Amino acid sequence: MYGLVLEGGGAKGAYHIGAYRALMEEGIEIQGIAGTSVGALNGAILAQGDYEKAYELWYNMSYSKVINATDEEIEKLKAGKLSKEDLSLVAERIKGVISEGGLDITPLRNLVMEVIDEEKVRNSGKDFGIVTVSLSDLKPLEIYIEDIPNGELREYLLASAYFPAFKREKIGGKRYVDGGIYNNLPVNLLKNKGYKDLILIRTHGLGYIKKVDLENLNTIIISPNEELCRTLDFERDSARYNLTLGYYDGMKALKDLKGFHYYIEPTKDGDYFTDYLWNLEEEKILKLKKVFKIDENIPNRKAMFEFINPKLSSLLGVEKQDEYEEIFYTLVEKLAEIYGMERFKIYKYDELVNLVMEKIKLEEEKDTGILDKIIDKVDVLSFFTREETIKEVGQILL
Repeated sequence: MYGLVLEGGGAKGAYHIGAYRALMEEGIEIQGIAGTSVGALNGAILAQGDYEKAYELWYNMSYSKVINATDEEIEKLKAGKLSKEDLSLVAERIKGVISEGGLDITPLRNLVMEVIDEEKVRNSGKDFGIVTVSLSDLKPLEIYIEDIPNGELREYLLASAYFPAFKREKIGGKRYVDGGIYNNLPVNLLKNKGYKDLILIRTHGLGYIKKVDLENLNTIIISPNEELCRTLDFERDSARYNLTLGYYDGMKALKDLKGFHYYIEPTKDGDYFTDYLWNLEEEKILKLKKVFKIDENIPNRKAMFEFINPKLSSLLGVEKQDEYEEIFYTLVEKLAEIYGMERFKIYKYDELVNLVMEKIKLEEEKDTGILDKIIDKVDVLSFFTREETIKEVGQILL
């Protein structure tokens, strides 16, 4: 059984739910959940077994579900198109920022009261822990479900998610603030419960991460390679994008898919690519020499591994020139980006290579002589020729 740790991050939380879908599809059972801020809120919904409810909530996300202002007012505010009357109205709506300690999040409070079923969480049989910080006592609070007084789970979840810009209400006479300022990724809560198998879903949200020794733990990390959205960007389109990204990043981590922006299922082992380059036809090496302006008198094998590979690695942004497998996957991925191929799909390596080559051949029929244009340039790796260079190298190697 795995433990699941959900990092805080406000509107980035849709990513958690997308990734959780991948866990379900892969048949991974979760026995414990720990989260901070939106990670605590999402974690409670998942602990009570309501994934579909969580998905629907994020799929239909809007500012008006979190902050007491209309979507139209928020959009005008973001676009800088507010009239004097609008400014007065919004100022009235959010005057709590100055006089009451923060933005009015009554909609979020109502949503939490509606969605969270405390009895379901308590009876789920799952370990569950959250993080918040008591402003009244000036100390952090890392707490498990069994330590939260009956009937107060929703209040503690809100306490964990009290972003500094939000208006905070007292719980038991005390004020709390977002747990992210103390520990935004509470791995320790599950490690202390004895979990050895952990799945961490990152959002790279603002906050402090408490260091935990992961040695002797089986840890799977699901993490985006791009900025998800702003912490308070509760837009529907952003949430839907993050749901999709979370799912595919989850599948990448669980199925060990290749690719940085794309999702590629390996169909060749690492030795295949080494052998392929070692046995590359002389005609192809000669073409590569022309592309990279390498002296034709240098022996082909020496040119391939001492001159061509370093230049190719630099062209593709691959750090190590001897990572031949990564060079090929990156080359295919770059070509897929150039030709605008669908990103959110799991491709087999051979399938993606064939699709890319079809694009190259179609382009060749319309515009021949790409290589001639490239070798006429003074700097083949300049900004103006990089895309053409990648295309030509793809045509030669693939």
